[in-house]
Amino acid sequence: MLWRIVLTALLVTGGYLSYNYTITKENTAHVSLTMHVAAPRPSVIENPTHWNLKSNIQVNLATPAKIRSYHIKTTTNNHLVVYEKDQIVLDEPTSLSFELPKPTIQLGDQTLLRYEIQVRDWSYANFFNGNTSTKVFDLVLDTTPPKIQTIAQSRRITYGGSALVVFKVQEDALDRVWFNNGFEDFKVFSFMKDGYYIVIFPWSLLHRTFDGEIFARDKAYNLTSLPLRLIKNTKVSIRAYTTDLSKDYKSKQAALESLKHLPALNRLDARLGIQQTIQEDLKKVLAYEPIALNPFRPLGNKPRILATFGTRKIYTFGKERVGEFTHYGVDFFGRHSKIVASNLGRVVLEEEIESYGKSVLISHGLGVYAMYGSLSDFLVNKGDTLEPNSVLGYSGKNRTSKYDHVHFNILIQGVPVYPNEWMDAHFINSLNDTIQEAQHKIQEK
Repeated sequence: MLWRIVLTALLVTGGYLSYNYTITKENTAHVSLTMHVAAPRPSVIENPTHWNLKSNIQVNLATPAKIRSYHIKTTTNNHLVVYEKDQIVLDEPTSLSFELPKPTIQLGDQTLLRYEIQVRDWSYANFFNGNTSTKVFDLVLDTTPPKIQTIAQSRRITYGGSALVVFKVQEDALDRVWFNNGFEDFKVFSFMKDGYYIVIFPWSLLHRTFDGEIFARDKAYNLTSLPLRLIKNTKVSIRAYTTDLSKDYKSKQAALESLKHLPALNRLDARLGIQQTIQEDLKKVLAYEPIALNPFRPLGNKPRILATFGTRKIYTFGKERVGEFTHYGVDFFGRHSKIVASNLGRVVLEEEIESYGKSVLISHGLGVYAMYGSLSDFLVNKGDTLEPNSVLGYSGKNRTSKYDHVHFNILIQGVPVYPNEWMDAHFINSLNDTIQEAQHKIQEK
């Protein structure tokens, strides 16, 4: 009889030990950190590596079973314990979030904080003690923002035009550098040495104001901005033509229907496609390759202008505006003329584009793209590297014009700018001079 009791006890014990082994697991809980940043726009950063103590960092716990307790221990890189706490969780949730505790003593910049977070659940594992999960996070204290210094820059910028700046950023844990014109962010490019950057930026026709500013952010999300001082030229003549459709159509509905068939008004999708192509291409370009720019001369030195940049065509029905079109390039008359790329470049697009006709898009570096539309044929292919004065094709016609011409467009990171500026030797020389000035200053350091 006794042996039966002993055998039963052994079987029960063995069964429990086997069951306990199967349910006991290490690190079953999910433990993560999220840093919540308010400026310049609300952001959430998963598992940050640096902390400025201004942004709140949230601890996120989640377990298959209910949470019983958690333990937090914080040490520095020289093993000083700056925080430690055990916390029992009474309401037994399966997930829990709370603010990561900050050090209780003052610590210097670049101090490494090691947070060891241990979570225990209410499972029957570990002989009813529950599963335990431990995760370690290293955070570098960084309360010093990056420093920005301009090296060389353009003196002025024109409404609808472009300008350039070369600058230096000092920061060991740099996360991002960019330029903003008051409305949009623009990519900057590495220049000559680590920490130096260059950007050509636009003043879009869409915005009557311009506030150029360089931004630098480190991994702790300390942010520095440096406004640029530029002479702003707003005295630009923009032509506008108004057509009253009520003179040709009896009803507003008929007038609106007629606008649907105007090719010029249907260029929005084409422009968006071109901008997307440019943005994809920009991802491949990280650094500036030194080149000297030449004035753009698509049709030689003295082309005849068919349509100017920025020209607005406004359509009304009586006194009500029903449509509007802005011409974001310049059209030059041609006679089956050679169309020439005046600068080194790379063909990123070569295809028929609705309302633009046969078109070629060329990247010239630094986010500068030149588009040539209304070609009668192609003499280059996508992916070709072009030397200055390479022939792209010949002028022709498209759906928007009955005249033989070429549509010429300069885009800065996708934003159309004043093409005549890029055809002007004085403007091009000013860009080259600014780049050379920056090169000399950096070489002297």
